Amino acid sequence: MDDATAILLPPIIAVVSSLAPGTVDALAQTIATGHPGDWPYARVQIMQVVPQPQLRHLVGELVDTWHQQAPHIPAAQVAVMLRTAAATTQHMRQEQRVDLVWTGPVMVGVAMRRTDQALLHVITTAQQSLLIVSFAVYKIPTITAALVQAAQRGVTLRVCVDAPEPGGQTLAYDTLAALGPAVAQHAAIYLWPHAQRPTGSGGKAAALHAKCAVADAHLLFVSSANLTDYALNLNMELGVLIAGGPQPQTVVNQFDALIVQGILQRVKG
Repeated sequence: MDDATAILLPPIIAVVSSLAPGTVDALAQTIATGHPGDWPYARVQIMQVVPQPQLRHLVGELVDTWHQQAPHIPAAQVAVMLRTAAATTQHMRQEQRVDLVWTGPVMVGVAMRRTDQALLHVITTAQQSLLIVSFAVYKIPTITAALVQAAQRGVTLRVCVDAPEPGGQTLAYDTLAALGPAVAQHAAIYLWPHAQRPTGSGGKAAALHAKCAVADAHLLFVSSANLTDYALNLNMELGVLIAGGPQPQTVVNQFDALIVQGILQRVKG
């Protein structure tokens, strides 16, 4: 790569990072078939490809850099550079990304996503399916509203929660009841029946202590945080948000198997 070509890389990267793939492709097509010899006309034609006025300045910077610092580069080559950068960016977006998620005191120089924001991101991202698993549930109106909205837009919603007492259908307030009737109306809710649970030497039954959320088998949130106001906003809690890769599907498969085998059983409304 020569110096002139390298000069175009920063504005090209800025363009493909901000525009939709279809717009980048149309932009490359317009550049390849346009008339770069008539720069003012070509600039107007190229800028018009971008439907968002607030993003057109990025394309303007690309055209101006090309015209002022590397005019000898053929239009076809600029189009190829745009498409190559767009394909690379799209591939990187599809690769797995892992972010740390935190509730608690914020330390200078340490950047992590907030727990409540990460969970809401998973819920609002879901388009087809959403799995929520939590031990405790208490005072989460924002999360409850987001779950209802997800169900109303057609997302299949499954919620797995713990039931502290062994009565089966009679559940403590801090689990199912805290989700509210709107969630219960839209979601399939599952419990781990006490008859299915192993017990320790003192006779105490095991607990459903996992906390996670999975959207569309693609976006996975695993955390120490329960679905409570304290856990989402006040406690020290740590988790990870995983986009892509095999782990989201693996977690969905695990809970699918637990349901199919009857280890987790649906609460009859």
